[in-house]
Amino acid sequence: MEYKAITIFVPNRKKLFVTLEIQIGVPVYVGGYPQSKRILLESKALIDTGATGSCISRRFAQSAQLNPFMMGQVQGAHGVATVPIYTVDVLLPDSIIFNNMEVSEFYGSDNFDFIIGMNILRLGDMSLTNAKNQTVFSFRIPPAEDHIDFTFK
Repeated sequence: MEYKAITIFVPNRKKLFVTLEIQIGVPVYVGGYPQSKRILLESKALIDTGATGSCISRRFAQSAQLNPFMMGQVQGAHGVATVPIYTVDVLLPDSIIFNNMEVSEFYGSDNFDFIIGMNILRLGDMSLTNAKNQTVFSFRIPPAEDHIDFTFK
């Protein structure tokens, strides 16, 4: 089976989180209406297995002039909030693309403008390993036919 994959070697100083460079495809608006064409914008993303859905920072959404298609409620670390929901394309390295992903807005961070949540991660296989004290994150899509089982001897 043909698959695409990425591997990220996490610097020792950043072992508490995994980030990667991505591109976000945002719609082109003509006369106030989104067109099917997308512009790709560079961004840094955080891998977050604790996030049910993916999120985009308010700063990025405003600078890209994104228009929400609805408001939605999200549960976060600080409780429930009503936030704008956008539709974007998400391009990971190795041309791994997720089209028309619904993403909610978050206030942002200085380190990243996008959170890759389980709505994307569950579409493939991923691993986080620490051989020789080097943290490495890997992701492939589509998923393999068999599960990885570390208890199998």
